[in-house]
Formats: sequence, C-alpha cells, structure tokens
Amino acid sequence: MKDLHPVLKAALAVPTDPSAVTVDRQTPDEARAEFKRDMKTVDAPAPAVQRIEDREIPGPAGALRARIYDSRGDRSATLPLLVYFHGGGWIRGDIETHDSTCRVLAVETPCIIVSVDYRLAPEHRFPAAVEDAYAALRWVAANAERLGGDPRRIAVGGDSSGGNIAAAVTALARDRGGPAVAYQLLIYPVTDLGGETPSKRAFSKGYFLDYMHFYVASYLGPKGDPRDPLASPLLREDLTCLPPAFIVTAGYDPLRDEGEAYARRLAEAGVPVEHARFEDMIHGFISLRALVPDADDGLKQCAAALRKTLRL
Repeated sequence: MKDLHPVLKAALAVPTDPSAVTVDRQTPDEARAEFKRDMKTVDAPAPAVQRIEDREIPGPAGALRARIYDSRGDRSATLPLLVYFHGGGWIRGDIETHDSTCRVLAVETPCIIVSVDYRLAPEHRFPAAVEDAYAALRWVAANAERLGGDPRRIAVGGDSSGGNIAAAVTALARDRGGPAVAYQLLIYPVTDLGGETPSKRAFSKGYFLDYMHFYVASYLGPKGDPRDPLASPLLREDLTCLPPAFIVTAGYDPLRDEGEAYARRLAEAGVPVEHARFEDMIHGFISLRALVPDADDGLKQCAAALRKTLRL
C-alpha cells in the first residue's frame, strides 16, 4: 500500500488541543456546529451551478429540507437524477456541509442532484434516517419529470453514513417494489455497524475517524441491533437484483475493509460493481478539497461512473 499522502500525514501529526471537547462529550448542537466549521476550513471554492433551489419535501415525520442542483444550460434537456445523502456519522452534517460535493457532481456529470437532509441521531434513531431517505427517493421519482429529470434514470448516493443510508434505501426500494433505482454511488460507506476488520484495528485512532463506536451507538441507541441488514447492508442475505454500483474506499480508512467486502458481495450476487481505492487517502477525503487534489479526482471518478452507466 502507498504511504499516507504527505499533506495528510502533516495535518494528522499536528497535536490536538488538549482543552478541546471531543465529539462524544459534546451536545448534538455543539457537534453539528463544530462539523460545519471544520468542513468550511477544508473546503475549496466550488463551481457555479446553473440553478440551485432550496425547498421542503414531504417526509414520514414532517417536511425534509432538500437542495436541488440543476446544471442544464438547455432547460429542455432531460437529465438523470442523483438523490444524495450527506455523511456525518448520522449525528452531524446537512445540505450545507455537502454543498461543495454536490456542486462538483452536478457540473461533472451532469445530473440533477437532489441533496436531502434526513433526521439526525440521537434525537431520531435508526431507522428514522433510512425512512426519511426512502420518502425522499419516492418524492424524486414522483416528481422527476417536473424537475427536468428522467424517472428511468434515478441514482442514489452518499458518503460515509450517507453511503450507508444510500445502500439501505436501494435494498429497501427493491424489497418494497420501487421506486426503481438505476445506480448506487457509495463513497467510503459504512456497511457493517458491528464488525471488526483489520482496517478498523489499524486506523480507528489518529486517522480522522476516531469515534466510530460513538456514532454507531448514537444512531442505534441502546435497543438497536447492529446486525439488522437495514443498518448493516453487508449482512443482508440477498443482494441480488440490486442496481450497478460504484464504491470508493480509502487506504487509511477504518471503513475500508467493509466497503470493499460489500463490493465483493455485490459482485458475487451478480451486481455489476466498480471499485476504486484511493491508496494514500483517509476517510472523508472527498471533502478535503482545499488540501488534496485527490478530493476532486475522486468526485470526477464518481461522475465518470455515473455518466457511463446512466448514458450521459
């Protein structure tokens, strides 16, 4: 395996502030505010998009915020759609923290991107986020043509916990008889909430994702079951008849092994899968656009995979 990227090695070597309050000791509001600040610090200017619209869409427990990115120069053109779910350990993140990611994907594909805010833990535990995401998928499918999109070419995607949700929603749509999902884009996804792997043992401290057990506990709560396949897609017995997938992993990510195991299991089930491992990267690298060029390279590879499968 390649050495850790020198910029990331230097960044991770900076001593942490001993007075800083760690995420497991913060209130949810404190954790979310800190995440927003951190994401702004590591982001770079994002490309302009032809039209961006914020709106509310119906969810199972009330309205959900969504941001629609429409990169069409020609409004008569019909584009595929990507329903995107942000990362943040199920407890943090929103459409603002992942605005840059969605702008790049919208321009590079081009797709109409619908970025969705789902209910966050610990106030709303599993499966609230998954049910919100499924409601958002249904809304996009029902309104695809009004959005300028093709209802036969709807993809779902997300990063980290958002990748976990995207994988869960894809299987849920299959099991519930729709809406049809044409593609799944999973960026360093969480696929097994309870499993131990060599990458978790090697990289769970000092590589940006130090509190995975806390995130999982916050999401599942004391009564949650990490073996539930809706929470841990890798443990789902039947992965047949799922749409093609592009899975991104990072070499120094504790989630690397479970993401790659999910890619293998999909392939064994007959699902067309492409996998790209960014050997010298860490978890969350696509959001580090101000630090490493691999962030945009990763997003461009995601866009290329979408273009190929969705016939752009």
